Amino acid sequence: MQISTTVSRETTRGRSARTAGRRACALVAGLSLLGLLLLTACGSIAAPQGWAAPVAADGTLLLTLERGKLSARNAQSPNQETWLFPPKEDKDTKLEAIYATPLTANGRVYLGAFSGTFYALDLSTGQVIWQQETGGAIIGGAALAGGTVYVGSSDNRLYAFDAETGDPRWPAFDSGGEIWSSPVVEAGTVYVTSMAKRVYALDAATGQPQWSQPFEADGAMPSTPALAGDKLYVGALDNRLYALDIATGEPAWSFTADNWFWSEPLVDSGVVYAGSLDRHVYALDAASGGARWSKAFAAKAPIRARPVLVGDVLVVADSDGNVYGLDPATGEERWPSVVLQSGVLANPLVRDNEVLLSARNRDLLRVDVQTGSSSLVVAAP
Repeated sequence: MQISTTVSRETTRGRSARTAGRRACALVAGLSLLGLLLLTACGSIAAPQGWAAPVAADGTLLLTLERGKLSARNAQSPNQETWLFPPKEDKDTKLEAIYATPLTANGRVYLGAFSGTFYALDLSTGQVIWQQETGGAIIGGAALAGGTVYVGSSDNRLYAFDAETGDPRWPAFDSGGEIWSSPVVEAGTVYVTSMAKRVYALDAATGQPQWSQPFEADGAMPSTPALAGDKLYVGALDNRLYALDIATGEPAWSFTADNWFWSEPLVDSGVVYAGSLDRHVYALDAASGGARWSKAFAAKAPIRARPVLVGDVLVVADSDGNVYGLDPATGEERWPSVVLQSGVLANPLVRDNEVLLSARNRDLLRVDVQTGSSSLVVAAP
């Protein structure tokens, strides 16, 4: 069965919402969870919702409490809004939605919008410092290294912009397929996945490929990779999680689940923790791919958000809003699951002994990992 993996964005000069809706419906036919992840309902791509994770930087929380709006809040008093982008008086700037988790560095916020525009904002004021257009929706977040910010787009290209000025550092790299993930940069190499089933390693300074050929899976790759040691760990829509040799791109091992790996893996102390749309969390040996738990943990719903470690608790949130606290050594539950009023698709934010979760209804919630209790931090307007 061949499944289209095209997501189109609505623009005044672009493709029709009806065509985009048909493509989206083809993508989710028989796969209801993907409809849950990308669309409120099949055909609603003309009104994308977004699922950006919360971000904390310099005493500020960056939240998406409203569709297509980035809100800066006082981290100690989150009900106090410092600025909103675009501001309410700006009727011309339309982000459409925010899927990409904002990146903060050096007093700036780097933000990709579903409209296809990439922004550098002042962290303290929300004012635009520079902006650049891409040719497609931006779904994945950005990465910053060596004064260059890297971001992928649904126009099949990876962009490299000067972090200070926004000027292109090298011609955008054509990945052959839409980029829905965030790139990873380490030691002068950019790693990026593509919906064309490939993983690329590029020279961070020039954009030239570093491997003799890209790694190719049997399914599209919307997952952001995790880099640890000499391996890159990445999931695909062929139900497999791969460990790739970063020097060659050759697979060291792969693990097969019963459904897609869309969740970004977490690697810690020689263990890879990965959630799957088959509703399980797997703990695998980072070197061999062998199971570390006697059995995978079974959640109540598919898992899109990345697992996080908070002290000695592995926290996992599923797409129905169930939050679990697991023993990372065994996969056993530390406390009864917390049930939120809305599902979670965005990665959790770790803060001290708690995690902050942006729910699908846009509320920001807190879960205490010691007690397993939850509370509302900021309600969506």
